[in-house]
Amino acid sequence: MRIAFGLLPYLLLAQSADLILHNGVLWTGNSAQPSAAAIAIRGGKIVAVGSNRDALAMRGPGARVIDLRGAFVTPGFSDNHVHFASAARFLEFNIMATGSQSEFEARVKEVTARLEPGEWITGGFWGAYDQWTPGSAGRVRREPFAPDMAAIDASTSRYPMFLRKFDDSEFAANAAAMKALGLDPANPKADQVEFLGKGRMRGPGVRKLLERVPRRLSHQRRTAQTRNALAEIRKYGVTNVSDMSDDEQLEIYQELRQRGELTTRVHYRYPLDRWPELAARIQRTGAGDDWIRFGSLKGHIDGIMGTSTARFLQPYTHDPSTRGRWRPLMVDERGEFQEGKFLGYMLDADRAGLQLTVHAIGDEANHVLLNYLEELDRRNGKRDRRFRLVHAQVISPADFPRLGRLKAIAEVQPFHLSDDMRWMEERIGKDRCRTAYAFRSIQKSGAMLCFGTDWPGTSAAEYPINPMLGLYAAVTRQTLNGQPAGGWFGDERMNIQDALRAYTWNTAFANFEEKSKGSIEIGKAADLAVLSRNLLKIPPAEILKTEVLYTIVDGRVVYDRTLDRKPGAATP
Repeated sequence: MRIAFGLLPYLLLAQSADLILHNGVLWTGNSAQPSAAAIAIRGGKIVAVGSNRDALAMRGPGARVIDLRGAFVTPGFSDNHVHFASAARFLEFNIMATGSQSEFEARVKEVTARLEPGEWITGGFWGAYDQWTPGSAGRVRREPFAPDMAAIDASTSRYPMFLRKFDDSEFAANAAAMKALGLDPANPKADQVEFLGKGRMRGPGVRKLLERVPRRLSHQRRTAQTRNALAEIRKYGVTNVSDMSDDEQLEIYQELRQRGELTTRVHYRYPLDRWPELAARIQRTGAGDDWIRFGSLKGHIDGIMGTSTARFLQPYTHDPSTRGRWRPLMVDERGEFQEGKFLGYMLDADRAGLQLTVHAIGDEANHVLLNYLEELDRRNGKRDRRFRLVHAQVISPADFPRLGRLKAIAEVQPFHLSDDMRWMEERIGKDRCRTAYAFRSIQKSGAMLCFGTDWPGTSAAEYPINPMLGLYAAVTRQTLNGQPAGGWFGDERMNIQDALRAYTWNTAFANFEEKSKGSIEIGKAADLAVLSRNLLKIPPAEILKTEVLYTIVDGRVVYDRTLDRKPGAATP
């Protein structure tokens, strides 16, 4: 008995928690235990899910205890599709939604205050919302905006700026950039450049100028951008992202992780044509861990709706001359797409055991990819490959049954529909729009849906990282202004439970990570989002008013709204 008594303090300590959340409403995402009031965490893992009494009984020395006061808790949101490096740069400076010179000058003032003199400022993408404003269902226009660069020349004399309109029909440069590029509007030397005044220009010669604008940012600047983007992610309860950035971004993730500064987990995807490199890496060092994980590839088979480059079986309604001409990656010397070569890459990568995820927007693109998936089954044999149709935006009615039969995963970003409905019917007609973002039809087919954002968006639209936008879009099929009544093709609306699951466990499953992430269960990673409203009970419009109170990653509170709102306070 003396030995057992001597061990008792150590046994109790081994069972103690270092973080306890109680008095909450937990949506666990676990069908075996759908709800709970409290959770206990130790060493980054969940060790108890149940009653307040159960959790508080595990309180150990130095444990942090948070009284949730009825707040709603979900598994941390797992975003299925981000372009992190682009988002980090976009957060630093963009004028996509800017509609006035005063707004533009305010954004310029913000960015120059953060940068060292001599750093170039590029991008911008002005005018994306001139034709149809954000939050509208179309037909709500604003006055076109274009930046007056001459008005900021004095304040940006040490910061060369070269900006683009969203469709690349115009460009703009300040005096510092003009000087650096050897341009003089009063005595133009550049061939095929038409100067429009106020620092703006157009013409085929501008492409040559673009090649001379420095594209590579310093590692220091990119690291600062990364920290800023991680802070943005923390604010919205996102604990895992599936990213398709470049090698330097991966290097920065690894550096921040070593310093203990990485506050979101990363499912990292290589480009499809680099599959041999990824296969060799995994064979050499493994597929990573629960912080940075490898194993997936990203390819493209068409373009986007915003620039009318997605592939459709029939011509665009507004432009009968094309069905979508964009053919990336697999082209021959004449610029023609080589379907066989693309399929060859997929077959080889699949044989190596790598997961395939392919961008497909139009009904033709999705149809071709389902054909390819059938070929993978036929030539390489059926297996649990979790093939992801990236976006799966417009599906031909005849292809829905194949989605479930082939066990495809639709990697969708539901907020796309809230934004894209501004112009979708004009582009492809109402009949084809009936099978656009057809979430319920995809579910009924037996295929799996997983959710994300496509953060930061395209040159034609902005897609924030906030999951509430996607949840709202999925359950209402409305714009942020509540249009149209009843939702755009409202029979495709989802219920909130399915939408939450698509944003948590389903994305973990799509990443082959469902055993360690995606639900609130004992033994899983302690990744949680604590919200200000109970999403299961509020009217759908209130989803947009829901705020994140805490974001917890690996058992650590990485975002606390009460600290975030205190002037001068830093997010832990």
